[in-house]
Amino acid sequence: MKWKNILLIVGLGFVASACEKQDSSIFTTDDAGIYFQMVTMSIYGTTTEYYTDSLSSSFASVRASAKSAVLAATVRTMGKVADYDRPFKVVVDKEGSTAVEGEHYEIDLDTLVVRAGESSARVRVRFFRTADLMKRTIRLVLRLEDNEYFKCYFPEYKNTNAYSSTGVMIHGNLFAFSVSEMYTEPGYWTDFGTEFFGNWTPEKYVVVNSVCGLTPTDWSGAGYAGAKVQYGRFNFFALAVQRYLQEQADAGTPELDSDGEYMQLDPSYSVDYSRYE
Repeated sequence: MKWKNILLIVGLGFVASACEKQDSSIFTTDDAGIYFQMVTMSIYGTTTEYYTDSLSSSFASVRASAKSAVLAATVRTMGKVADYDRPFKVVVDKEGSTAVEGEHYEIDLDTLVVRAGESSARVRVRFFRTADLMKRTIRLVLRLEDNEYFKCYFPEYKNTNAYSSTGVMIHGNLFAFSVSEMYTEPGYWTDFGTEFFGNWTPEKYVVVNSVCGLTPTDWSGAGYAGAKVQYGRFNFFALAVQRYLQEQADAGTPELDSDGEYMQLDPSYSVDYSRYE
């Protein structure tokens, strides 16, 4: 099969010299190509798209009870669609990654295929909500490699298919995930919550949200009419969190705060940890 102007297809494009006219060679091959491509934006009413080679996510936007989240990278193929499944090869780029397999994430790299009749597939990664994400961002980089079905022809390409746009170059054979869970203290906690929950810490914030069914968005709108976070509800919330912490302590699984000490609220809602003294 012959592919004509294939660089334009994947958004690379050539800019001809204003002073010299040159003929562009035609890329010809019977091999199928493969590359990462995540669409970030489409221009309404046109075929223009913009792409990225990375994805950032935070557990701060995920419900407090969630222990993990699945993120995915999309791969696309070039060439004729096949009537049979075609495996493709992805490996973890150790040099660019800080995430630890089994601790921060799990991934199945042995069953990745582009299904018959399709020209794209997704590489799914399950990330775990680990305590260290409250203090740092972990990074996982995936790398496409050649195999008997696909070739990685374009380690880089332009981040848009708009021919007239200069764009920026992104990776075609690499895709990076960045995952964290970093919070800032809500102003409403600072002003009113301390007398119920004690000093704010990210760990305590997550426990309060989990027990009380709250989200960072709820705290952003705290105090307004109809908001879930209201001063008048703090006594109820604190009692519910105290009960939860006491149950955990009595069960032998006490919650620890950011300093490694047993989690406490304001002294009016103290938890009995005497069995551990």
